[in-house]
Amino acid sequence: MSAKDYQICPALFNAYIARVSKRNPVLMTNDRRKITEDEILSLIDWYLDRNIEEGKMLCFESQEKEGMTVQMKFVKTEEQQ
Repeated sequence: MSAKDYQICPALFNAYIARVSKRNPVLMTNDRRKITEDEILSLIDWYLDRNIEEGKMLCFESQEKEGMTVQMKFVKTEEQQ
């Protein structure tokens, strides 16, 4: 299998890196790995470091929180001062 055969698949309680079934593209195969909360937070931190400037917003598009935005304020910590 190559990396292009795997996708990020959100499920009811977890998200997985999984291979999608060829017979039914809605289903994941058993060849999957749960994405941990630490990995998700690390990716968000990585994205913010590279793409978000002061005053911009990060928007999420989900059916549960449709139309909601997250506003962030950058604050210097004691280590940075």
